[in-house]
Amino acid sequence: MTVRIAHISDTHLGARPRRGVKHNVWGVEMRSRLLENDFYERFAELFDRIVELNPRADLVVHSGDLYDSPWENNPSQPPVVAQETAIKVLKEFIEKTDIPVLILEGNHGLYRSLKVSLLDSLKLAVPGLDVATQVDLTRAFSKEEPLMYSYPKVDVFCFPFMEESVLESTGLMSDFNDWISSCQTPTSKKVSIAVAHGMTIDRSLHSGIFEMGFDYIALGHDHSQHKHAKNAWYAGSPERWRFDETRHEKGFLVVDIEHNKQPEVTPIHLEYARPVYNEKMAINPDDDEPTLIEKVEHWIAERGLKKPWEPTTSARIRLVFEGQAKRVSGFELSMAMEALRTKILVQDANYNVSQLVWNIRQPDIEHSPSAYPEIDSEYLIEDPEEDFRTYLETLDVDERYDEATLTKIAVRALKFSVSRSDEKLSFETYSEGEE
Repeated sequence: MTVRIAHISDTHLGARPRRGVKHNVWGVEMRSRLLENDFYERFAELFDRIVELNPRADLVVHSGDLYDSPWENNPSQPPVVAQETAIKVLKEFIEKTDIPVLILEGNHGLYRSLKVSLLDSLKLAVPGLDVATQVDLTRAFSKEEPLMYSYPKVDVFCFPFMEESVLESTGLMSDFNDWISSCQTPTSKKVSIAVAHGMTIDRSLHSGIFEMGFDYIALGHDHSQHKHAKNAWYAGSPERWRFDETRHEKGFLVVDIEHNKQPEVTPIHLEYARPVYNEKMAINPDDDEPTLIEKVEHWIAERGLKKPWEPTTSARIRLVFEGQAKRVSGFELSMAMEALRTKILVQDANYNVSQLVWNIRQPDIEHSPSAYPEIDSEYLIEDPEEDFRTYLETLDVDERYDEATLTKIAVRALKFSVSRSDEKLSFETYSEGEE
């Protein structure tokens, strides 16, 4: 017996790009901002495309991050429109098709300090919807019960987001692995799948899942749609959440599964009216401010973006300047780009651009984005260490102060400001990890 599932993930409803965005433009007037609305449209498009599948799907699984918030950098609930969109789209889909939908809880949309979930309230609003939350995981683990849903053709075992570091800090890592092997093991002759939200890089993808003999493993958390193992795939995100996702094919997966056979996975890709650019731009040694700004203007014109404003096709742009010029500092280039951005994004400007951001990479500055996971976002500060060093170059700093130490203090302060830690910034916390 073949089971067909539609595997979707990482829809991030309520994501609101803010940095360098054209002001006072709406996707839906007085309800959702232009770029925020792109995520709602992609969510609706996914389910419209699933309705059209032939043969029809037996089940839709969402492998985490339905909403964009709350998460570490934003403790707020998702916008009202995000919650309304989830209810409306899911309710209409289930009523129209009678196809069940299962949504897993990821690291976004998760209240880390509360034993409640937005998915539970969504389930109350949408008959026929099943959810698996971190609270459900904790309960099943403590009671030594499986966290699974059984449908006519398939059993689905659920693994909501759970970091190994949390289990290790509480001494439960061994018990958790025992729970996976004893409670989360398929026992019937039906098709069995696992749904998990995690990645190896942050130690949130538990290796035991791959030893249980599941016929398919539906993964979320990585926004790149790709095969992870012989029977495990990431569906990826349907919308460009970060600028570096422009190289990804976006959409969802259609998976045909038979028991004890290799699943047949068909990627379905979406097309976009809104272009998103993530481009490098070289700084030559003899460049000055006018030369670089002229280069940017030429780049914009070459891509057909110097034309009247059209909301649905207006571009999102991120430029990464690489190199160093003798006659212009990084700070001076940033000021010139600020002036250009104002010119481009002002109302009634003759540019079809909805967002313009940039980063300046100097050859003598090393930076590892992974060192600042709390603040490594296109929508915040992309390189805090570099930005602060560039800022110091504009000041007459007393020679008694070490600039490297000032930079470390500033970056540490920024990390504290965006984290949800109750710890206070002090000499002791600054000194952690220092020689």
